[in-house]
Amino acid sequence: MTLPASLPARDPTRRATLARPTRALRGVGLNTGKRSRLVLHPAPPGTGIRFRWRRSERHTDQDVTAAWHLARFEPFCSAIALAPDSGIGEPALLRTPEHLLAALFALGIDDAVAEIVGAAEVPILDGSALPWCRCILEAGITQTDVPRRVVTPSRMLQVIRPGRVIRAQPAESLTMTVTLELPGFGKLEWAGNPLGEAFVTELAAARSFGRLRWALPIALLSRFYRRPVLRGASLFNIAALVGGRILGGARLPGEPVRHRALDLLGDLAFLSAPLAARITARRPTHEMALEMVGLILEDQAEQAALG
Repeated sequence: MTLPASLPARDPTRRATLARPTRALRGVGLNTGKRSRLVLHPAPPGTGIRFRWRRSERHTDQDVTAAWHLARFEPFCSAIALAPDSGIGEPALLRTPEHLLAALFALGIDDAVAEIVGAAEVPILDGSALPWCRCILEAGITQTDVPRRVVTPSRMLQVIRPGRVIRAQPAESLTMTVTLELPGFGKLEWAGNPLGEAFVTELAAARSFGRLRWALPIALLSRFYRRPVLRGASLFNIAALVGGRILGGARLPGEPVRHRALDLLGDLAFLSAPLAARITARRPTHEMALEMVGLILEDQAEQAALG
């Protein structure tokens, strides 16, 4: 499918869902290395983004919402907590939803059900969010009469780690400035509006990335310690960094920092609402992004209590 030159016009004040179910996308999980199939379905207004997971066609569903209180961070991904009786061991997690969540968030999908059969991990596909954008735009977007609730921080909020920071400041709309320093690449920066057409053209194609020399040792260690880490990583779904270049070439200028912005947007989707804020991030991580979501939600609760 060729992506449209412009996305369908919509009223940003009203909730939206899919016009019809998407085609199924199949693939391996980046961390588990196991296969799954995912189909997105329309959902009623106000139900949010939900994940319906089954180990196989014969098993019953586990239905969880992509809400902050269920969000977790794992090595190289975010995750959503499943019920303890999931049968997949501890921790019982649905891994790597951030690329799909970023696409849904950027394209303004407020309510949908992601039905997953197979591994408890969203398939990594080509390592980017572009296949999810294609699926969503193929299925179409439909608006409802239910209003959207926009989240805006009342003051500057920040999460700081050594050499890293995420700041959120009040704004009329969402903008992001993300910087990343990589040996051989120097300082990389992406800044702009990460939603709608800008997401599709500037961020969605950016792939997960990593140093090629570390991929095999990390995968071997994950098996030794029985942790699902990068077992599905390959040159098909990772932008492999070698020195100061990307093996096979970059899809976009500064592809690593664009993917970091994509991941950050996917984690901000755990707000379960559109965000109006100016986000500034230097070397953000999944852990920091989820902490920022918690700070924004806490700020909203304080403002609500004050009337």
